[in-house]
Amino acid sequence: MRTPEQVEQLVRSAFAGQSGEFRPCAYFDDSLDSIRVVARDCSVTETRVNNLITVLESTYPRGRKCVGFTLKGATHFCREHGLSRGTPIKVSVLLDAILSACPDIIVETFVDHVARPLIREEGIEEVEVGGELAPTTQPA
Repeated sequence: MRTPEQVEQLVRSAFAGQSGEFRPCAYFDDSLDSIRVVARDCSVTETRVNNLITVLESTYPRGRKCVGFTLKGATHFCREHGLSRGTPIKVSVLLDAILSACPDIIVETFVDHVARPLIREEGIEEVEVGGELAPTTQPA
């Protein structure tokens, strides 16, 4: 059995060298097959725009209410829009692909007036999606 002091020392050594400071980012969540763009570390309410996009809104806003968004079905989306998982994807290119996939006024308004300013102001430039996928095979 370990003492609380021993547990604390184990935790400190496991996280040594990590600042723990939040930085705005975009990342691929493999388990949920989604790309998340997060500008602020806070409690969020998720509001679904359509089957592809979910907006992350600060539960207790101070300043900007939208603090990020999620792109669902990222693997299929990237494959369908020719976005390679082998190299980082520019978030601006990802947003262009979203507009191409969902040419409606709500998505256009979100992308142009919320998402683009968010990534520009927070300096979120790329998302690392992971290794290249094997090509899909069509049934015979």
